[in-house]
Amino acid sequence: MPRVSLFAVYAFLGHAFLGSVFLSPAPGLASTHPQDVTLKAGQYSLHGCVWLPDTPGPYPVIIYNHGSDKNPPPCGPPDIARFYVQHGYAFFAFQRHGHGASPGDYILDLQRKVVVLNALNRSSTMREVIALHEMYNKDVEGGVVWVKQQKWANLKRIAMVGVSYGGIQTLLAAEKGLGIRAFIAFAPAAQSWNATLGDRLIKAVKQSHSPVFIIQAKNDYGLEPCQLFAQQLKPPSRTRIYPPFGQNPQQAHYWFGTRAAGAAIWGPDVLAFLSAVMS
Repeated sequence: MPRVSLFAVYAFLGHAFLGSVFLSPAPGLASTHPQDVTLKAGQYSLHGCVWLPDTPGPYPVIIYNHGSDKNPPPCGPPDIARFYVQHGYAFFAFQRHGHGASPGDYILDLQRKVVVLNALNRSSTMREVIALHEMYNKDVEGGVVWVKQQKWANLKRIAMVGVSYGGIQTLLAAEKGLGIRAFIAFAPAAQSWNATLGDRLIKAVKQSHSPVFIIQAKNDYGLEPCQLFAQQLKPPSRTRIYPPFGQNPQQAHYWFGTRAAGAAIWGPDVLAFLSAVMS
């Protein structure tokens, strides 16, 4: 078998490692403290956190799916958690297995093995990569089950938000429905786009049980998610490409959906979308 360099692996996957980002509270956002929780998803015990508003519940809920980071912020991006809490939502973030405090195999380690073992068969590689995303989506299902067991959750007003790999997870969950009323995906697969994965996600979007909102900044790695998914969506589902954000594609890809500066741009549209589809 020919040798495959690490550079080739990353080039093939179209993905660069995203370091975890810990942010200080943004000025003007409500301050609160998350509660650590542990939840079961199949054989895995996953670490999670809950942020609750100061007002009486039950609350509408945002379930957050992190990106491919091996060590994502343990309670989700603090700026974004505070943004939703400030507007009356409970915010639930958890770490899929192999990420952060959740034990198990890290998805990018498994993907590297898949690439090496299938170096001469690209289509087989991509099928196995998609199968990995499907496997990790079982963790997302576990997170939804856990939320539905909480007394503070308004079960009729649950939405899911994800960034990058978390956007992929969000779209796969949309296909299943899971009793969720709205799905918001930031830059899903924009950095790892290929025709096979794109076809799988388009299928998921077409079969979504609830409205979908797909968001990107113009200087993201690629705009295929918004451009192609727009052809599949009917109102109230939508896509939107916002003006360039940050100094490079990495910042546009990841920071736009996870920092207060990004929320200041897309926040009004997201809140309006949630209000319209979950009322």
